[in-house]
Amino acid sequence: MKPVVWFAAALGVLALSLAAVAIPLNAAVFGMPLAIAFLLGIAHAGSVGIALFYPRSATVISCSAVFLLAMAARGDDPTTIWPVSVTTLIGQGLLIIVLGAHQAWPTGLRCWLGGVVAATGGAVLAPQGVSADAVAGNLFLFGAVTGGAFGGTLVVRQWRQISSQLVQERRLSAAEHAKRVVAEEKTRIARELHDVIAHSMSLINVQATTAQYRHPGLDPRLAAEFDEMAAASRRALREMRGVLGVLRDGQTGGELVPQPGLARIPELIDSAGRAGVDVSAHGTELLEDATGTEIAGIAAFRIVQEALSNVTRHAPGARTEVRFARSGGVLTITVRNSAPDRVVNPVQGGGHGLVGMQERAAIVNGSVHFGHTGDGGYEVRAVLPLNHTGNDSQEREIQ
Repeated sequence: MKPVVWFAAALGVLALSLAAVAIPLNAAVFGMPLAIAFLLGIAHAGSVGIALFYPRSATVISCSAVFLLAMAARGDDPTTIWPVSVTTLIGQGLLIIVLGAHQAWPTGLRCWLGGVVAATGGAVLAPQGVSADAVAGNLFLFGAVTGGAFGGTLVVRQWRQISSQLVQERRLSAAEHAKRVVAEEKTRIARELHDVIAHSMSLINVQATTAQYRHPGLDPRLAAEFDEMAAASRRALREMRGVLGVLRDGQTGGELVPQPGLARIPELIDSAGRAGVDVSAHGTELLEDATGTEIAGIAAFRIVQEALSNVTRHAPGARTEVRFARSGGVLTITVRNSAPDRVVNPVQGGGHGLVGMQERAAIVNGSVHFGHTGDGGYEVRAVLPLNHTGNDSQEREIQ
């Protein structure tokens, strides 16, 4: 059932309860005929029940009932609470709270002003044997209580709106941050690709340009083909530099240094050990054979780097093993850590490092698998073809 239905049902119960108390009170204390007490009690209490769906009608009915209740009261007892009884005060306050919470603020303001004017008009047009000071105090109390209810409702409503907007802004900021992190990682990968490919294209250009000097007497047709290859490689380099100019900014000069590869992974592991990570490495001798594409070496280095960074952030003090296995031209990297030795507050990372691992592995047609282990630890396993040069589109299962 929708919340509005439950709220309407609750208002209906409150209205019936209020009417059940107001009718006998108006008849016994204020001397109203039972029929009039019944009609006015039902009208005023009923306005609370219909305020959710008919706010203007509820305002008119309630203010009219306040006026008529003051006019219809009979009694000369100076201690009588008049022109606004306790049940009328409660009913009007509930009505203003409902209107203030679910309608535009002018609707609640009109109901408050209308109720005060109606009670004052009834007191002036049909004076009773109640002292002027008591009447003034009653009217002041009525206006203050209902006005306070209206003001408090507006404050609570505004606070809820501001809180909702803050939550929405946080969600938008988190989404934008996630997109920015992923975009930055992709841009970084693109720069590294440029550095690798530009090196290879430069070699092609040099070899094609110098072919006719290194091989005197080269057939003119072959020499022309080498010249075309040299020209094509130069064009490709110019285009790549133009694209890279869009990706780079004035603060990326440090990224022009040679990119790390397989040979620097042991140095990375030693650095993590000096930083306090309880890490051991197995199979690093397999990395000494530098055969394989440069981009595969960069991907392997970055995956190990991100896996060890995750251990530092999420599992401080955990024992970590880094294992390397090589079969033919495929390198398998496994980074596994045990459960942390102490409870820590989790560091929010958003999982973007894992996304970066997947993207780097995908460049060389590899795959990355990661997940929790049975002993409370975590494992990252990457399978990277070191000599992949194709661009097939077969699907890779990433878990």
